[in-house]
Amino acid sequence: MTAGDLEDWARYGFSERLVRALFQGLRVGLYVVDHTGKILMVNPYAERLLDRPAQQWIGADSHDLLHRNADGSPISREDCPLSGAFSEGVYVRSEESWFTRGSGGLVPLGVMVAPLPMGGEEDMGSVVLFYDLWRHKAVEQKQAAALAAMEKLTDRLSLMAETSTVLASTLQVDEALRRLSRLLVPRLADWAIIDLLSPGGNGVDRVAVVVKQGRSGVKCRGLEGPLPAFPETSQAPMARVLRGGPAVLLGPEDLAERIDPEKERSVLRRRPYEELGAHSAIVAPLRTPRRVLGALTLARCETSSVYDSADLSLVGDIAGRAGLAVDNADMFEEQRRFASTTSHELRTPLAALRARLDEAVLYPADVDPRQTIKEVLTVVDRLKTIIDDLLVLARLRAGDPAAYEPIDVGALVTEEAAALTGGVPVHVDADRDVRVLGNRIQLIRVIDNLLVNARRHACTTVEVTVRRAEGSAVISVQDDGAGIAPQDRERVFEPFVRLDDGRRREPGGSGLGLAISRDIAHAHNGTLTTEDSSRGARFVLRLPTTDRRPPAPAPAVPRLIGRSPTGIHG
Repeated sequence: MTAGDLEDWARYGFSERLVRALFQGLRVGLYVVDHTGKILMVNPYAERLLDRPAQQWIGADSHDLLHRNADGSPISREDCPLSGAFSEGVYVRSEESWFTRGSGGLVPLGVMVAPLPMGGEEDMGSVVLFYDLWRHKAVEQKQAAALAAMEKLTDRLSLMAETSTVLASTLQVDEALRRLSRLLVPRLADWAIIDLLSPGGNGVDRVAVVVKQGRSGVKCRGLEGPLPAFPETSQAPMARVLRGGPAVLLGPEDLAERIDPEKERSVLRRRPYEELGAHSAIVAPLRTPRRVLGALTLARCETSSVYDSADLSLVGDIAGRAGLAVDNADMFEEQRRFASTTSHELRTPLAALRARLDEAVLYPADVDPRQTIKEVLTVVDRLKTIIDDLLVLARLRAGDPAAYEPIDVGALVTEEAAALTGGVPVHVDADRDVRVLGNRIQLIRVIDNLLVNARRHACTTVEVTVRRAEGSAVISVQDDGAGIAPQDRERVFEPFVRLDDGRRREPGGSGLGLAISRDIAHAHNGTLTTEDSSRGARFVLRLPTTDRRPPAPAPAVPRLIGRSPTGIHG
């Protein structure tokens, strides 16, 4: 090469440094062949990529040395597009060619062949550039995975936004939950079920069943309706969720066990799994900070993918939003009824008070002032009792914070029963060391309301038991009176509801005692219900237990707290 040649190359930007970098630093494999395919030159990157030293390349036939089928078998020279390009001096680009490595393995390569004049028109060679498809594909796959993850996240964010919109679209609880089910099917499930606990927590109402049909979900009213309550000892996933447990992910084996007739005896609860089929399912609680309202069940059949932990988190979030929406709708309806009932309950004694005072003003000669004042004070006391109880109820439903501590409820019930004087005797049978985490003053109010209420309706005795069962403290208060008709067992917990027998026995009661008691139970993540009894009425308070020990005995609580006899059931 002459100085004149170097000067000519310099016109194109060539320099010794650039030529060295191009040869040694190029991040693709490069080799040069003559028209027969004999290798004349190879760069260092090709050595490293194919694990072959340059000595093995130079002078070797590139076809025999490198070219193979995808399964590693030899490829005929006539069928090899790269060899054809060498002999014909044409351009060839291969999206995937397989070369052998010095270690004996195969590597897929992207290859480009370009003709290269070697000094004359008849003396042609070719330059071959190639890169590792595995590495290239790994980058593509990583990018595709990131894009898929982003699309999935976007879809889930969109679903959450639509969920919020659907739940806020109506204050009718059942309709809102059906709309939610139709949103989730088939987008997130092949079928969906929403179950709500009864107000007392002792029954389940299946309010929405939606099944995939084509590209939409359709209601399946034949599977809706009331269901029997779960036994206290049930370990079924739904039972655990309704008792406050976390969302549950069920695989094929879990579902097979769930619908086993020996494990799940309720035909009504088994029907969706038997009739609709399920390969994977998620059961999530409709929960608020105050309580569990029900459960959302989503299921996929064998034609759909199995749920994973990410789906579990998503469904748990959706169920939580649904729980808050249901709770808000319930509170709105309850507040509306409460305002209406409260105005009526306050208007009645106020009207009597106004009439009595009007009579005293209009006919002073015919009215005994002392007697009038006594009657007015009686009405004022009744109004004060109602207002005080309304304030307690309002604070409970507003979720006002209260100081909680470990409490031995057996000891607390025994103490409160012993403080009662006169009247029907109360017999207490309490297990030892049954502890709950609660507010002492509020729990005293519940216990006192139940004891006073039971004594009011008992004929000869009141029986109280405190037991530990399946992680709960169970306090049962039973009288031997006339009992409560089945249709009135939930009504007695509504504000101001007083049955005829209750009005006769305690005309001045506010009718708020049992409503307050149930709200206190809910504030402690528990329940208060009426249950079947061979005689009289049986109220059962259930509270979650704790392993923490009660503190040292505190000074006695004044007996005025929670002693208002407002818990009237009949």
